[in-house]
Amino acid sequence: MASLFFKVDEKIVKELDLIKEQEGLGNRTAVFTFLVKSYFLNKKGSLKDSINLLKTLLDRVDVSKLPSAEEQLKDL
Repeated sequence: MASLFFKVDEKIVKELDLIKEQEGLGNRTAVFTFLVKSYFLNKKGSLKDSINLLKTLLDRVDVSKLPSAEEQLKDL
């Protein structure tokens, strides 16, 4: 197993300890692992949510009323 050593501000240490207490985790290593896993779960979920939102928005657009690509870009 690999080891990570880094210095952080005391505020971060207090926040890690707070998360440890609130989530019922055993130590700071468990907190760090929890945060990394939470990050990836939330990132994946937020991407899926964003895709669903874009699909919903696209369903509301009447493509037949949009100006052509040439008309939209003629001012550039």
